[in-house]
Amino acid sequence: MGTLAVNRKGIIQGNAAGTYGDAHAATSGTATDNVTGNQQFAMQYFFSSGRGGATHRFTRTFLHFDTSGITAGVSGMKLQLTGVTNADANAIGIKHTAGTGEGGEADGSNIVNDDFNNIDRETIYTASTGWATSGVISMAFTAVGLAAVIAQDDFNIALLGVSDFAAEEEGPLAASGDISNGIAFNSTIQLSFTDAVTGYTHDVLGVASANIGKVIGVATANIGKVINVD
Repeated sequence: MGTLAVNRKGIIQGNAAGTYGDAHAATSGTATDNVTGNQQFAMQYFFSSGRGGATHRFTRTFLHFDTSGITAGVSGMKLQLTGVTNADANAIGIKHTAGTGEGGEADGSNIVNDDFNNIDRETIYTASTGWATSGVISMAFTAVGLAAVIAQDDFNIALLGVSDFAAEEEGPLAASGDISNGIAFNSTIQLSFTDAVTGYTHDVLGVASANIGKVIGVATANIGKVINVD
């Protein structure tokens, strides 16, 4: 089993707006780069009816991983982190292009205010996942997400609450309140995966390679051929 720790982590609280649609389409907000501690509202939809008019607002989480060392053949990819707030709502991981460096690539540079809407809802990296207020949450990757990790040296994943991801025409709350998912940013945030198979990968005398540790005392990882057969 392999793991890879997060390289950069941040949250951006989008600018508030008087309508759900305007808040959802906000292009800027207030960024907290390299965020620490327990963030109760790491992913959030907030609504207040207010006396002076309604207020709508979203918050999103942005993560970057240096995946230059992950190669083809890995499997079972998951994003693992610890939750601290749960409003009985799922979260989902999608592509983001925040943290753009001088070369114009999203390379894990500082997350800034104007990165709020630098997301791609069409590129879904994880399954919609139930949240918890404690313990490790594992977000299973889609085939698209796994392929992106393998192909890219800089892997960027944004976490959104499902009410944010859905991009509905109307807000999900009829009265003032919020739908929030929190993250313990001081706890481990990592990719977890099954390492690629190495060594001799074929059956030997009808026994699957996965069930063979050694052949005549030699570890399978050190075997290229058996009786001159690759």
